[in-house]
Amino acid sequence: MPHFITPNFPSLDHTRIRSFAKWLPKCEVHLHFEGAVPVELAREWAPEPIPSPASWEAQDYRFESFTGDFSQVMQLTWKDTCTSLERLDIISSRIFEGLDRQNVRYVEMSFGIGAYPYPAGETLAAFKSGVPDGMTVRIIGALSRDRDIPVIREAAHGYISCDDLDGVDIHGNEMVGDPMSFVDFYDVARERDLILKAHAGEMRGPESIEEMLDKLSVKRIEHGVRAIESDEMVQRLIDEEVTLGLCPWSNVKLGFYPDLETHPVADLHRAGVSVTINTDDPTPFCHTITDEYAWLISERSMSVQEVGEIARNGFAIGRMDEDVRRRSIEEIDQLVSEYAEA
Repeated sequence: MPHFITPNFPSLDHTRIRSFAKWLPKCEVHLHFEGAVPVELAREWAPEPIPSPASWEAQDYRFESFTGDFSQVMQLTWKDTCTSLERLDIISSRIFEGLDRQNVRYVEMSFGIGAYPYPAGETLAAFKSGVPDGMTVRIIGALSRDRDIPVIREAAHGYISCDDLDGVDIHGNEMVGDPMSFVDFYDVARERDLILKAHAGEMRGPESIEEMLDKLSVKRIEHGVRAIESDEMVQRLIDEEVTLGLCPWSNVKLGFYPDLETHPVADLHRAGVSVTINTDDPTPFCHTITDEYAWLISERSMSVQEVGEIARNGFAIGRMDEDVRRRSIEEIDQLVSEYAEA
């Protein structure tokens, strides 16, 4: 595993770290709708009572299994609550409002293709109906490699030609399934110039990233954190200008790393890999994107300059108006300058 020395940067106190993280213009490009149902709505709508607080809301809680207790929490907070188009609208609007309050300008939110029994166009419209002014939202259709492939493929045919679909992704348990089951949908998405991404390098090592790069020719890998285990893969990501959608707290809560201090986000960034910081499933993991950015400084000893560079990566890859991109990057640079000089 590559080893990089952590520079000795001046520290900021907790209040200033939180202020910097909150006001930093941000992108959220690895967010699952199903993992972002606001817990207050889940408590209101779930047929089974959700304790307040629930055990999994504790910061020191660690999930024992992706297919076990994590899936059970998802059942409570998402599957039993997203039971109408109206609720999809309400939930997505509430998600975007929460991100807007954290100065998030650009969002790529994925949803599970085949998870909703409504017409594709109406489902996508519900996801996009409550976008705040000044925010750009792209909706990504996620194909589950660990579910009933024929059912997922049938549903995907209804989405792939919809104008409101902005991209495709493959997600689910990396230990099972073949991404080639969906290669034809990637071909159509590529012809339509949609966003192409795939989950890899979380549950499996660098070989899973290689598989997605070789078979699907994507430039966006969701997670990909285990690329750090291979010098060759790190260099390939740099050479091919692949961006990783990292989610540090998700990796810790699911037990892939013992704590934030040992998470390789800083190592990957300092090696020259393009990385972004995201929340993945903020409801079961109980954190915000502001938390994620603050932890880069407080727990991972990164400088405000480095954190600004990571924030800029999101605006570099996002499908947004060029004026929004330019102004956001200018604001990042100004904020970094103010806090770096403090």
